Amino acid sequence: MHTFEHQLELENSKRLTGLFYVQIACAVVAGSIAAITLSGWMIPAVVLWLPDGWWLMKQNTALSILISALAIILIQKNSNTLVIRLCGFAVIVFASIALYDYINEQSNTFESILPQNNDTEIEVSDRVPVHSIIFFYLLGTSFTVVKTGNDQKHNNNLRDFLTLLLIGMVLVIFSGYLFSATSLYSHSTETLISYHTFISMCLLTFANFIRGIDNGIFSLFLGSGIGNYTARIALPWAIIGPFAVISAINYFLDPRGASQEIQIALSATLLSLMFFFIIIWLSKKISHLENDLRTLALTDEMTGLYNLRAFSILGKQAFSESLRNGTMLSLLYFDLDGLKRINDTQGHQIGSEVIMEFANLLKANFRRNETIARIGGDEFVVLSKNRKIDAAAKRLAEAVNAANKRSNKNYRISYSEGKIIGKAEDFQSLDDLLTQADSLMYENKKNKKFAS
Repeated sequence: MHTFEHQLELENSKRLTGLFYVQIACAVVAGSIAAITLSGWMIPAVVLWLPDGWWLMKQNTALSILISALAIILIQKNSNTLVIRLCGFAVIVFASIALYDYINEQSNTFESILPQNNDTEIEVSDRVPVHSIIFFYLLGTSFTVVKTGNDQKHNNNLRDFLTLLLIGMVLVIFSGYLFSATSLYSHSTETLISYHTFISMCLLTFANFIRGIDNGIFSLFLGSGIGNYTARIALPWAIIGPFAVISAINYFLDPRGASQEIQIALSATLLSLMFFFIIIWLSKKISHLENDLRTLALTDEMTGLYNLRAFSILGKQAFSESLRNGTMLSLLYFDLDGLKRINDTQGHQIGSEVIMEFANLLKANFRRNETIARIGGDEFVVLSKNRKIDAAAKRLAEAVNAANKRSNKNYRISYSEGKIIGKAEDFQSLDDLLTQADSLMYENKKNKKFAS
């Protein structure tokens, strides 16, 4: 039988396997976009099949995306670290060449390096935008610090920090497109980050994010705990929410001539409300999860009664109250007779049926405000503040006799009982009270054997 921890490991492994498939898919799609665009620069026939604006992804941008996609696939396959780092250095070199062209205001160096499609009528004279250059510097550097194999088990803080910067870059470019802030993604109509370049950046960033999902800071999003669940729920709202709120305000207020101050004030208000409701919703979810965990921790799985841990918590509370107020406590200690014989002769499944049937009889004949617990394999206790507990004990005995008479099963329910009634001050502790009841129960069990 698998342990609970092993089950969690299996669940996490399934999630991780699915994410690795997504990682490969992201790399393949981004690499395909770059490969098709790069072929458009070199093969005349390909241009006829490409959409307008394909040329906005420059040659070195396409090469950088293609090599980055290859590096991510190699990382996922645990390939040679040196090859992956060489891919990272190649991306950094391409970004450096693009930066040199940008600073010196000269045409793209790759026009003279790569074979050119001379049949195209497109005039290309501008350079790679600096936004793309920064992006590929970050991405290439993250490949140079790669760890594979057993080294992956160690957290790579630099890699995760670079991934956070990549996510920031993608969000900045997205903001530029969404709010028409052209300076955030372009320098001119020909020097800009095109849609297909941006899509490739998003895919590569997400694939790089998955690198840290198993052993880095992003592993918070993978597990099955309350924190993991909360992180997965809150992340989409935290990223998409602000963009949605501000976009809605711009859409509804701009035509009405609202001032910038009003738009800012409304944006701040709505964002505050949004995060306020997110916190309330998450708090409610966490409370439900905590209640479920508490129930699991304090309940006996087989019978649904309290377990030993729950009895200890509730019993100590009742014991302390009795000490303060001088009230009486009643404790009944039950032990099933002959359960080992039933297990040996009829099987453990029948033994479990005996335990569950007796547990149901306890629940049916004692009050809900009394603490009923299974504290061992065949041992049960009932703790009550009612000193007149004999009536309930008598009802239990009658119910057991009735169940035995009408049952057509090959077993009979029999139990031995130890009863203690007194004030908490008469005992050293709850454990002392329990021990004395246990001793009385075993004494009664011995007497029953001698009598038979």
